[in-house]
Order: sequence, then structure tokens, then C-alpha cells
Amino acid sequence: MVYVVSRIFTLDFIYLDLLFCLIWIIILIRKKYYFQLLTGLFGFCVVFFTDDVIWYLRQGVRQFHEIPFNEHLFLLYLSFTYGMIEFSYVAVMFSARNWKKMLFWTSLLFVGWFTIGFLSKFIHLDDRVIHISRDMAEAGNRWSQLALTLAGYLALIILKYTWKPFKNLTWLKLGYLFLVGFLVHFAMEITLLSAGIRPLAEGSFGVLIFNSLIEFNMGIPPLFFGWIMLKDRTVSTGREEEKISWI
Repeated sequence: MVYVVSRIFTLDFIYLDLLFCLIWIIILIRKKYYFQLLTGLFGFCVVFFTDDVIWYLRQGVRQFHEIPFNEHLFLLYLSFTYGMIEFSYVAVMFSARNWKKMLFWTSLLFVGWFTIGFLSKFIHLDDRVIHISRDMAEAGNRWSQLALTLAGYLALIILKYTWKPFKNLTWLKLGYLFLVGFLVHFAMEITLLSAGIRPLAEGSFGVLIFNSLIEFNMGIPPLFFGWIMLKDRTVSTGREEEKISWI
């Protein structure tokens, strides 16, 4: 399997990506999803530390082949849009109480990313090229990612039977958590591949499936643990008490 994943795009994509991220944030605010917004900001910090400090500076698996401005500034942008949208999406899905909300946010995620990916091919505001790649084989972390993902979900299963806050975590809801982790990363991977931003190469399909199943699902258990600790409580609505999360 090929472990090098690349992106080749113009600065038009960045402008559209930032615009979509702004729209996403505005919708979060209008719907008063303030905690989900804070979760997105937390995700931005996590992704920037991982991409810039660990992958780029320490391990050297993040590589820049062509870029018209500072590498750290680019990673700041990339971490902000990716971290904000993906982490806040997951938090929204944790708190979604009906299929209508789940479908709305999932559709917004896929349609938004597909739109900016394809529009960037036809809009020529700034055609300077950016070419980056990430070689995860050098980091030797494929098996460790899989192990951490399995360990995280095993920990949730143990908590289900041993700790009261997790007693309502059914097997169906565990499957839902895994599905959310799959969808949020699959949305990114499939839109990049479809728009030609992620170049096709031998093993691309295998990388797409592995990354979608594992990369974000590695973080779902600790995110859900934090969510339960902070949000699984009754809150006053002025008229009655209700649970924030159905999970």
C-alpha cells in the first residue's frame, strides 16, 4: 500500500475553503452551538500541533514541494479550516437529537467540500500552485493508529459497564460514534480525490479506506469522553430540565 498522500491545488482553493469555513462558523453561531464552536477551536489547536510540530518539524513526514508563502502560515490555515469544521461537526453529531439535524450537517459537510473542490478548478483568481505531501510510512504509525483506535473503543466499552455516566452507551450508539468518525474523514478524502486535488496513485483506494476508517476514529473515544464529562448533564431551559445529548 502507498502511504504517501499528496495535495496539488491553487490558491483559489484556499480562498474558497476559508469562505466555507466562515459560513460554517456563522451557522454554528446562529444556531447557538457555542460549545461545538469551542470544540472546533480546540480541534484547530490539536491539528496545528500535530501537523506543524510533530509531523513537519519533528518527524519530517509533512513535505512541501511547491508553496508560494511561509510553510508555517500554510499549516496554520490548513489546521484552522480542517480542525474547526471536522471537530465541530463531530461535536454537533454528538448532540444531535434527530435525523433531520444529522442529515443537515452531514449534507452541509459533503456539499460544501465538494463545491469548493470543484469550483477551485474553474475559478482563476489566483493560480499559484501549492504541492504538499505526507509520508506516513516514515512515521511508522499505521499499526499504532489502528491499535490506538481499537484501544479507545475498548475503553468506551469498559466504561459502559463500569462507570455510571456511560451506562446508556449502547452498542448501537457505539456504532453511531464509529460512523461519525468515518463520515467526517471520508468527506475530506473523497472530495479531495474527486476534485483531483489528491492525485490518483497506486494504492489510492486503500489509503482512502484506511484513512477514512481510522484517522479520525482514533480521536473519537477521547472526544466523546470529554463530551460526556462536560455536556452530559441537565440544563435549565427556563421551563424544564432536559438532557443536552442523546448519546
